[in-house]
Amino acid sequence: MTRPSPLVWLLPVAALVLLWPLSGPANQTWFLALNGLAARLPDVLWSDLTVLGDTLVALCLLLPFLRRRPDLVLAALLASLPATLLSHGIKDGLALLRPFAVLGDQVHVIGPYLKAGSFPSGHTTTIFVLATVLALGLRARGAVPALLVLALLVGLSRIAVGAHWPLDVAGGLLCGWLSGLIGLYLAGRFKILQRPAVLAGVRGFLVACALVLLVRYDSGYPLARSFEQALALAVLVFHLLPGWRLRIDVEDVK
Repeated sequence: MTRPSPLVWLLPVAALVLLWPLSGPANQTWFLALNGLAARLPDVLWSDLTVLGDTLVALCLLLPFLRRRPDLVLAALLASLPATLLSHGIKDGLALLRPFAVLGDQVHVIGPYLKAGSFPSGHTTTIFVLATVLALGLRARGAVPALLVLALLVGLSRIAVGAHWPLDVAGGLLCGWLSGLIGLYLAGRFKILQRPAVLAGVRGFLVACALVLLVRYDSGYPLARSFEQALALAVLVFHLLPGWRLRIDVEDVK
């Protein structure tokens, strides 16, 4: 893992600081303001952004990185285990109501009308697993701001589509960040997972995910279907380009 810029830690610290104030009336106030503002932009934009936090779509996003940074792909996959336990464990334990169940027609809803299992946002957790692993693992620091902005937009999209409160997004950010750190630690600790046979299996799994996304998949956001198919096709084409390799350079795993 490269030495990250201190700015990388700004988002989880900000999310942690916001948890307490957002647990009160401000949560609903900020939701209505952000949901209303987002409604001024096309629904297809928010649909395209929000599906980036869908588990299958996120798995497809890993495929291009398998060429030269399979260690980061493994870290993201390992991070999905604590992310799932944290996200679903808290959701099931708290069983908080989503915005539409509380505010009804005041909410601008895009996609499914969800009512239960509000905190934390699973889509935000998923995208911040990827953002954390890539932001802390990639050598190209210039890409980090773009990664974090994109992840934030995906989190914001959960408010825009009417699925989550701002508190849920902050909680999802923290769950994803913590899980990403765990994934990076495990990937560095268990080098046996970087053997060619394991990586070949991961490659086959991710290709299968992209094929499913391309041919037949329902994320719950029909406006994003063309975007999902274009994304699946793009990662598959990139995968088929010449010069493929599965080995890990020594400097990648130091």
